[in-house]
Amino acid sequence: MNFDLFQYLANVAFIYAYGRLAIHFAPGIFRYFLNTSFNSYSQVEKPRILFNLVGLGFMHLMYFSQSTSQADNLLLQVITTAAFGLGFFFCVLSWSDKFERSFLPHLKRPGVIPLENFNLTIPDVKLEQLYNDLVRYELVNQDLTSLEDFHNVLTKNWKDHNSRIHFKMDGPSSREFYNYFTKTFPNNTMTIKNLFITSKLVFRPDGKKYNYNTLKNAPSRTPFSKHNETLENIFKKLK
Repeated sequence: MNFDLFQYLANVAFIYAYGRLAIHFAPGIFRYFLNTSFNSYSQVEKPRILFNLVGLGFMHLMYFSQSTSQADNLLLQVITTAAFGLGFFFCVLSWSDKFERSFLPHLKRPGVIPLENFNLTIPDVKLEQLYNDLVRYELVNQDLTSLEDFHNVLTKNWKDHNSRIHFKMDGPSSREFYNYFTKTFPNNTMTIKNLFITSKLVFRPDGKKYNYNTLKNAPSRTPFSKHNETLENIFKKLK
C-alpha cells in the first residue's frame, strides 16, 4: 500500500477549511430557518467568503491535477503543491485577527448611524461673536447666511434644517478658517471634508461647492491666505 503524503496533507487541509466554514456559518443558517433575527452581513462576511472560495478553488484544482496527473515531473509536483498551499493560506488568512482588523473595518456596515453633525461644543455667545466678526470683515454673505443659519449648520443635525453658510472666502482662506476654528473649539468631530463636502451645507462665494483637493492642498500652495491676518485676529478674541 503506497502512502501519498500530498493526498494525506490535502485531506487534512480540506477538513480544516470546510470545518471552519461549517462552525462559523452553521449558527446563522439555523437561526435563518428558525425565523429568528438574522443579520446576513454579520453572519456571512462577504470578504471572508470570497477568500475561502478562492482558496478552496485553488485547493480543489490542484488536488484534481495531482490525482489525475501521470507525469513523474518533480517541478510540476512542486508547482502543484505550492499552488495548493497558496489556496490553503487564503483560507487560513480569512480567519486571522489581522484580516478582521485590516480589511473588515473598511466596509460600511448596516445599522451604524452615519455622522450627521459636527458634535460641536461651543457657547452661543461665542458663536454669535464669530458670526458678527465674519460679517464685519465681509467673510460671510450676510444676505444668504443669517445668524440662525450659521448656528444651525454648525450645531444641529445636517438634515434637520434648511440653513446654509455662504462664505466670501477663497479656498486657502476657507482652509485657514477651518484650522483656526478647530483649534479654538477642539471639542468636535469636524474634519475639513465633512465641513465643506460631506455636509453639503457650506458654499463658495459663487454659490458652488468647494473642491476638496483645493482645500486639502491649500497649505502647500498658499501658506498664508489673503485673509490670514484677519482670521487670526478674529479667533484670538474668541479664546
